[in-house]
Amino acid sequence: MRRQWWVAGSGCALLALGVGGWLGSLNRGYPFGDARACAGSDVPLQQELDVVRLPLPDGAENVHYVTHSTAAPGDVRLAVTFRSTSHAMQAYLRKYKIVTEGLHTLDDGRFALGDVGADPSHLGLCGKAAPIQAPAVLIDKQREGLGRQEDTVDITVQLSPDIYGNIRPTTSVLLTVSESPRP
Repeated sequence: MRRQWWVAGSGCALLALGVGGWLGSLNRGYPFGDARACAGSDVPLQQELDVVRLPLPDGAENVHYVTHSTAAPGDVRLAVTFRSTSHAMQAYLRKYKIVTEGLHTLDDGRFALGDVGADPSHLGLCGKAAPIQAPAVLIDKQREGLGRQEDTVDITVQLSPDIYGNIRPTTSVLLTVSESPRP
């Protein structure tokens, strides 16, 4: 009888160790234990979003990011790819003063159109983040960053092929932030 308890106890202990090891391996390989973080990231996403004062839009999905806190001026220090809704992106662009007018027609000549934006793999993004296909718009904005230096914010958004200039109902987005080179 004692032997049966010992075998049962040992079996439970081994099972617990196996499950614990398996759960621990789920976070292995991701910076900060965050499955959204791509290799090479040196700052957690929320911390970098706080620094650049640009949160993600409400309901952002399929988020993947790479951060480089020590990026040289002109180099990307934050790149985030995600999916969002047209409504959320319109509200986001207005709220953070990326675009103030013409949200329903982003093809009025102020922004680059077509196959635009960086290839996510060149930025070090992971998670099968594919380049955003045309029609798309690249919104380039200079903003005052921390320490009064200028930040360059680029947001690439897929547009609707049916009503050109409108954001797709569900759209792919690539947001990059870099410190602008000093003159």
